Amino acid sequence: MVGAEYFNKEYEFRDITVSVSQFTGESGYYIKILSDHRKTFFLSIGLSALAGYETSNWGDKLLYDGSTLTNKDTFIYGGAAMLELETYLSDRVMFLINTRERALFGSSIGKFHTQVGVGFKFIIN
Repeated sequence: MVGAEYFNKEYEFRDITVSVSQFTGESGYYIKILSDHRKTFFLSIGLSALAGYETSNWGDKLLYDGSTLTNKDTFIYGGAAMLELETYLSDRVMFLINTRERALFGSSIGKFHTQVGVGFKFIIN
């Protein structure tokens, strides 16, 4: 598994919004741990490594009222543990549910982030 991700979190400060954005690249591997005998249902676990960059307020540290943001733009790194459930709805359509726990070090917005996703996979070929 290889991917790129953009994550944005916004904080209210007086009457403005200050954003913290992360750009990360990820590479990992899934292992199927459970499936039915007809191969229509799969449960997989995975691990991945992450690395990227975090910026606060897009590098603008001085706010309109003279306040200064103290957290710096920085390199971030870490990993993720993943659990994914997939099931075939038809010959070429799969429904999936996944959850990930990301651990990022060097970040100013916390080390651990849980992500949950629901989606469909369309098999073209």
